[in-house]
Amino acid sequence: MTTQRHGIEHPQFPQPQSPTPTQCQRTPLAFDFEYGDCNRKMPELEAARRACSRCPLAPDCLLWALVNKDLTPVGIFAGTTPRQRTKLRNRLAARLGPDWIDVLADQDPARRTLAVAPDRAA
Repeated sequence: MTTQRHGIEHPQFPQPQSPTPTQCQRTPLAFDFEYGDCNRKMPELEAARRACSRCPLAPDCLLWALVNKDLTPVGIFAGTTPRQRTKLRNRLAARLGPDWIDVLADQDPARRTLAVAPDRAA
């Protein structure tokens, strides 16, 4: 089973990078929400989610946030709240087992190959 020390990024799931700054990199405070904030600051939360929905890094950002739990205890990542990410992690563990991070790591190269294959066939 993969274990991770507090505050250390999982080596198989580095934080996604973009050649141009993303909205969350330009205005990080707009994505800084804690558990109670999500109910009190609904307009700001929806604005952060909209920004995430337009971001090309959102799928990789979500995977990174799910795997790197200790680095994402608060804030909006890929349009998800901390509570939503906890639920998603629990679902992944129920579906893939306690080693779900290792399972995802094993599947990731295949997923990327499948995503590129249709373009090559054209």
